[in-house]
Amino acid sequence: MEQIEHYLAEHKYRIAGLHHEIYLSDPRKVEPSIMKTILRYPIQEIEVVEG
Repeated sequence: MEQIEHYLAEHKYRIAGLHHEIYLSDPRKVEPSIMKTILRYPIQEIEVVEG
């Protein structure tokens, strides 16, 4: 999560809604330490007001 937040701040985006998780590993068959999950967040560009 820290990496996502850092990337968004660096590129002037913010999270704009709830996340969606896509599980690539079956928890019944895979050790928790090697499970893979995709996190998808809707994002929105931060408007920068100058002046």
